Amino acid sequence: MSLLLFILLAFLGSFIYILRASIYRPTNDRKLPPGPPTLPIIGNLHMLGNLPHRTLSHLAKKYGHIMSLRLGYVPTIVVSSPQVAELILKTHDAIFASRPKFQASMYMSYGTKGMAFTEYGPYWRNVKKLCTSHVLNSSKIEFFAPSRREEVGLCVDSIKKAAAAHEVVNVSTAVGNLIQNMTYRMLFGESNDDEIDLRSLVKECVLLAGAFNIADYIPFFGAFDIQAMDKLLEKIIDEHEQDVRRLKDKPRDFVDVLLSLLNDGNDSSDEKAFVIDRSNVKAIIIDMIVGSLDTSPQQLNGHFPNFLGIHV
Repeated sequence: MSLLLFILLAFLGSFIYILRASIYRPTNDRKLPPGPPTLPIIGNLHMLGNLPHRTLSHLAKKYGHIMSLRLGYVPTIVVSSPQVAELILKTHDAIFASRPKFQASMYMSYGTKGMAFTEYGPYWRNVKKLCTSHVLNSSKIEFFAPSRREEVGLCVDSIKKAAAAHEVVNVSTAVGNLIQNMTYRMLFGESNDDEIDLRSLVKECVLLAGAFNIADYIPFFGAFDIQAMDKLLEKIIDEHEQDVRRLKDKPRDFVDVLLSLLNDGNDSSDEKAFVIDRSNVKAIIIDMIVGSLDTSPQQLNGHFPNFLGIHV
């Protein structure tokens, strides 16, 4: 009986402490914009509902175009005025350039060591320069033109064969496979192995990143992890490290460039923040893969109705 009473008192004391901490905010919180009252632990999460954009619109009519919410333990400022949004996104964009650190981004980018989720600063600028110099510049695009033409030819041939056999062709899947193969050759220097389905892995990563994760707002809830993409990246890096002889006959691909920085260190004299390890290499590769295989097929799928004269 005494043990049960002790547990009950401990639970009651913890609840009162959390309740007081939620109601009596520190002095700094009083400088926040106006906003709706919060509940213990969850804050204003219960108010968002299935259509959070509509909820925020209704709240803005009551509390103004600059209001404060507390999503779990995360204080959040909501701006719905075009004038203030321009100040944040354009005039003072460098101050607000960094993305919030969610658990999905922490796990997918190995502690935000890539380019998409890292903080704005010297490291981000160096990684952007690296990706632009070795993958995205005009000379590299021209260099990989023959491989792109080859992959496009293979895609067209497969569609012709399907048409000759009177088979239905899923154009979205065909285009997705085409972009996957071109990305694989540009980043890894060889044709894609049929056993490796990058698109499925990217889809899983994007779904995890876009899904609501309660641990982002209430930290003591558990986290998740992804292993399939990590195993693939480890395999690719190991193959590049072991097969050093191919560098004598073939030009270096993007992974070779990253591994050379990993092995030789950084020679940059202007910014010393560019120090990479194996986790950085994997995070940067993930950003390049997701940026290619997620956005490009979506844009092409959006243009297909216009090509066919279909109004949607």
